Order: sequence, then structure tokens, then C-alpha cells
Amino acid sequence: MIKPQFSFLYDGKPYDGNGAIKTTLEVKKHEKFDAVEWVVWYENTSEQNSGILSEIKDIDAVLPLPEYVHEFMGNRYTSEAPKVIWTQGLVEGESYSYDDARSAEEFSYHTKYFYNKNVTYTFENGEGRCSDEIMPFFEVACKGKGYIIAVGWTGSWVATLQREDEGIRFKAGLRYAEFYLKPGEKVRGASILVMQYDENDDRYNKFRDLMWAEYTPKALVKQRHGLLANLFWGSLPSDEMINRIKRFRENGVEFDEYWIDAAWNGKKAKSDCNFDSIWADEVGDWEVKLDAHPDGFLDVVAEAEKSGAGFMLWFDTEKAAKVAPIAKEHPEWFIDADDVYLLADFSKKEVRDYYYEILRNHIKTLNIRCYRQDFNCTPDIFWKKADEENRRGITEIYHILGMYELWDKLIAEFPDLIIDNCASGGRRIDIETLRRSLMLYKTDYQCIFNPNPDVTNVHNTNASRLFPITGCSTKRKMDTYAARSTYSATWGIGSYATIFHSMTDEEIKWLAETVKEYRKIRNYFTCHFHNFGSNQLDNTSWVIWQYHDKDADEGMVMAFRRAESPCSTSKITLKELSGDYTFTSLDTGASFVGGADLTIELPEQYSSTIITYKK
Repeated sequence: MIKPQFSFLYDGKPYDGNGAIKTTLEVKKHEKFDAVEWVVWYENTSEQNSGILSEIKDIDAVLPLPEYVHEFMGNRYTSEAPKVIWTQGLVEGESYSYDDARSAEEFSYHTKYFYNKNVTYTFENGEGRCSDEIMPFFEVACKGKGYIIAVGWTGSWVATLQREDEGIRFKAGLRYAEFYLKPGEKVRGASILVMQYDENDDRYNKFRDLMWAEYTPKALVKQRHGLLANLFWGSLPSDEMINRIKRFRENGVEFDEYWIDAAWNGKKAKSDCNFDSIWADEVGDWEVKLDAHPDGFLDVVAEAEKSGAGFMLWFDTEKAAKVAPIAKEHPEWFIDADDVYLLADFSKKEVRDYYYEILRNHIKTLNIRCYRQDFNCTPDIFWKKADEENRRGITEIYHILGMYELWDKLIAEFPDLIIDNCASGGRRIDIETLRRSLMLYKTDYQCIFNPNPDVTNVHNTNASRLFPITGCSTKRKMDTYAARSTYSATWGIGSYATIFHSMTDEEIKWLAETVKEYRKIRNYFTCHFHNFGSNQLDNTSWVIWQYHDKDADEGMVMAFRRAESPCSTSKITLKELSGDYTFTSLDTGASFVGGADLTIELPEQYSSTIITYKK
């Protein structure tokens, strides 16, 4: 297990401990997983401003690796060579409308080799949201041994990897941190998680198990899965929401949550869907729009509860439109660096308290089961503008720590509350958000009305490598292949969401059967994951997933034959199976007894199957 190590400069020199700064290292060991997490606090214990802290690296450690010698210049590198595997973060949102190949790159993973000593690679996220462009998760390996490292900071971070004699030196911390601390001031940096593995470990499932055991909210662990939610656009009138809930109930469609998305709030702007952008003018005004919802959602909540469903409500509470009443009433609460939006200044306690009371009152009044937290802006330009001289990065630190404080207070008061972390779709994924929330929209690609299901199954394939709780949703109707391509531990339906959406009786019947199917298998998605098919957007390939519950010794296989695949049969050897099992097709209901070797037949292109197995 790696020893926690960090470093920083004090007035341009390595800090030797003699000065105004007291560092406190908080360490938590996860012995079962060969993992350790730490976070460093920096405190000015003097009565004067401190010197300048810079080059703050919350991890500065050599990760030992086996010796590797590259025999001849010009030879290709093999998987045995020292390398870093990094994960693609979220791409530019405009790609979703026209560029499936670019969209499918999200959550893909890539390898860089350390072809000789002193080779250095640097990675950093984009524009202040931690999983924008690059994810804060890395793997360093050589000859089957290695480490998975997570950087826990929901703002701007930077990581540098350099090959040295004994292994790879890994440095990471806040990208813009260069500041003095005022007397008595205390701040923290990024949390760091390092999990070690060797050649005998199933390293990705070891990491998934670690995420499930230590970095998943207790409310989710208790129920073994995430959300099963139906989307209503916020401006859809309450009486129509109620009619649709009744129609679902009468036809046997059973959701766990009714999810109200944006455009429910404010006083004037009418918005028919998320693409008209009119709803954005009302961000910052968190009163229910009474012309659409005259009973303030109480009647919708009551109707949802008749169906056994909870209430889920969207907010974007860290910013406000400039026209919002609160922005005019308290301009000192916001940072102005944009033509349309203001960023809430979370360094002010009164600002954090204001938003806490807003959320607390809505949660209590509407018995909210899931608080959907969005963040549709790039915050770094605001933070940089607000920083004082010689205090670079301090505004960001207080904003991120304030966000953690807000979520922690809500969870403490409402222990069963689920927080859905959406930031233009999945742009704030790190261990700090994962331990407090789930991600229903891990990408806004699923926000469009006709997404390519093979893009969504690529996302699911690659995200499942590390994360047991991921989310996805479908807006397609009467398309089982597309629906199954979005199945995940958290799942949503958006095919009856807006005023211009409709569903026939036949489509409702199909949806009822699809939801029933999903309920049969939903608990498997948090278990071990094995991928046997393609993890790229290739229309000629198969996609094959196995989810295995190691405690119950059972699981399922999901297989997709894509639209141009020439192969009608695929043969695989399942993982973690020993002896015979009873396999059952969810398509036909037919059962058979077999072992780990499985032959899957899909005679039709663009088709899928789900097969469960039990001992």
C-alpha cells in the first residue's frame, strides 16, 4: 500500500515545515482493497498573512513498478511496458446533434507508454468541471502490476506522470492554486485514492467493489440500485402530468420516481422543451411556476405516491440568470463574468445558507426523494475573476468546499435523500461527487430525442469498467434494442416528457413490459462487470455484457448484434462461473442447463437478448 505523500512550495521553495503553515494529513486505509485515501489540509497558524503556497501537489509519490527493459529501438511496445491508461471525459456538447463518432468517445480509455526514463505526461480537465475533457481517474501499470488512482476534486485539477528509476512519479493537485492564507485560514486540496493490484487481481472489478463499498451513498447501497424514473419536462402542466401518471398506473407501468426536469420554476418564461433555452432565463428563481402548477406540485406528488413513486425535482442552484429576482436583491452574493449568468459566491456563509434553506423547504414540502443538481456553466472564468491579488485559486476552493458542505448538510438532515449529479451531463464525476450522489445523465448525449443506441451502449460499456452506479435513459418508443442499450443501475424514460410527446396504447403496453423486464435485472448492474464485445462505435460488431453477483453466484448476459454485423452467433466463456447453472432467456422464457461456455444466437441484425443464470 502506497504511503501518502504530498508537496508544495512556500514562497518559491520546498516547504520544510518551518513556517506559518500547518499541514494536517487525513488518511483512510481500505485494507480489503489494497487502497488508501488521503486529503491534506493547509492552515495558517500565525497572526499574519502567510507566504505564497504554490505548486501544491496533494499526491507527489513514486508508484513502484517492475523493471522493464525495451530491447531494441524501433520495436513496438507490448502490454507489458510501463504505461498510463487515461479515460476520456465529456466532449463538446454540440457534437451530440450530428457527430456520433465523436460522442461515442466519452468514457473511452487510451494508453500512453513511457518509452524511456524522464518521459512526462500531463493531463488536465477543461473549464472548471472535473470530468470535462478528461476524467480524474488513471491507471499506471507494468507487467501486470499497477495502480488505479482517483483525484477527488470537483473543480480544476492537473496531473503529471514521469517515469523514474523505480516506477512512475505521480503528481496531482488543484490546477490554479497559488495563494497566501490569512491568519487562521484553513483550506484543503484534492482527495487522493490509490488502489494497488497485481497480476492475479481482477483489477477493474476490484475497483468497482471499492467504489460500491466506500464511495456510494448509503441510501443507494441499502436498495442495491439507483433510480427508475420517468421524465416530465417542467413546464408540462400539472393536470397533464397527473393524467399521464394515471395512464401509466392503469396500464401497469411502475416507476420509482417521477422526475420533473427544468422549466418548472419562475414566473414568466414558457418553455416546451430543453432545446428552446427559454427556461434558462428563470434559473435563480426557485418558486414553482403557478400558471402551469397552480397547486405547487402538491397534487402531482399525491398522484405519484398513489403509484408508489417518489418525487424528483431539478435545480441549478450554483448560479442565477442576471434577470433573476435574487440577483437584483443581493448582487453582492454573485460573481459576474458572463453576459447571461452569475455564479453564486459560495465563500459567503449567507449564500450557502440561502440555498440550503431553498432546497430544504422544497424537500420537506414536496417530500422529494431525489434532488437533481445541475450545473450548466463553465465556472473557471468566474473563479479567476473573483480571486484577490496573490490569492489565485481561493475562490474555486471555497466554491467546491461549499458545494460539498451543502450536499453533506442535506444528506445529514434527509438520510434517504438521493442526489442526482448532473452538470450538462456527467461533467462533475469524481470520487467526491460519487460518494455523495449518482449520475443519471452521465452524458447529455441521451438528452437528444433520437440518440443512436449504439452510442449509448458504448458509453455503458466503458463507464461500467470503473463505476457500479451509472445512469442512462431512453426516449425511443417500441425499440427494445435501444431501451436495453441504456439499461444501467440508474435508468430513466423520457418518451412521454413534453407537451408534444404522445404515446399510443400499444406504446404504453410495450413500455410496461420493458419496465418489468428492467426490474427483473436491475440489481445485477452494481455487481461485477465483464465485457466480451466491442467497446467502440463499430456497426459491424457485437456488444456483450456479463454482470455477475459473486455473493449469490448468479447474474446475466446482455448481447447486442449491431445493424451491420454479419455474424448471427457468438461464443464466449463467462467469468467467475464454476459448474452448471440454469440459464433463462428473458425473450422466450426457455431455460437450459450449462456451464461457463455460452453460445448466443441472434438471427436478425439490430437485435438483442438477455439471458439470466442461477446456480
